[in-house]
Amino acid sequence: MPIVLSESAPKGRGLTILFELEDLARTRFASAPLPMYELVFTVHSGNWDRLLLPQIRPLAELVRPGRFIPDFFNSARPDFDEAVRQVLGVPSTRVRDQIASMLGTTSPWLRSFAAGTPTSRLDLRSALNSGFRDLLESNWPDTRQSFDAEVRLRSSQAVTRGLGDLLGNLHPSISWTSPALHVELGWDTEISLRGTGMLIVPVLNGLTRPAVSMFAEPQPLLFYPVAATQPTGASLELALGRTRTLVLRALTSERTTTELAKHVGISLPTASQHATALRTAGFVSTHRNGRSVRHRLTRRGWELLN
Repeated sequence: MPIVLSESAPKGRGLTILFELEDLARTRFASAPLPMYELVFTVHSGNWDRLLLPQIRPLAELVRPGRFIPDFFNSARPDFDEAVRQVLGVPSTRVRDQIASMLGTTSPWLRSFAAGTPTSRLDLRSALNSGFRDLLESNWPDTRQSFDAEVRLRSSQAVTRGLGDLLGNLHPSISWTSPALHVELGWDTEISLRGTGMLIVPVLNGLTRPAVSMFAEPQPLLFYPVAATQPTGASLELALGRTRTLVLRALTSERTTTELAKHVGISLPTASQHATALRTAGFVSTHRNGRSVRHRLTRRGWELLN
């Protein structure tokens, strides 16, 4: 079963997950944010800079907005390198079956990957590493901090109000009526955990509705989004100053330092100074292209603006 995102559904429709006493005893929270899922949900959301597409195209072909997410991305490893090795180690037969049923071999690369060619696996490795570096890495300390705060809050809720109350209040589309957890979906099905319990995973990036992966090993996974408060435009200018905010907004398109200075109407040294400060804070990435230096927003920069 692929990773399935919840959706708006008529009341009472969806996935019903039956819990036994042993399941309640084994249900737990992830110990840390899970980087493979944070990355996959981010790409699946479509909310990322398309300038990154050449670097992450294989991943983008596998994780398309509006489609199920293939379950060969299942990896609950908190270390990203280990998660990449686990994903790349999935048997070719499983990969081929999922692509054929969910995506179709609509591109030469997908056909190559479905066939299990070594070069296509290397392509995916490179895309995963580039995606994590460009979309998540600069903000990862904040992701970890927010994750830890969420788990502490939920742990306190479980102690003071009970596990059933905790499970039923993770998200508006999740409800608990003992002995079952209900997740809103556009179709009805009922599954028993049979003693495995569930791993509950707060997600900080990309996810807007709960998601489930019922046949992940060693136990099914329940994901839910953790809301992050973003500053308004007015508060952003108060925090950064008007010129630095204009620089940040200008870098929604990649620009050289000279182009940035001309666009904002400031001197070249001032543009360089602001770009350096924003890069140090993790909001802007910089790379050299020949003799010019080019700047663009990181995912953290996009989140700051939005």
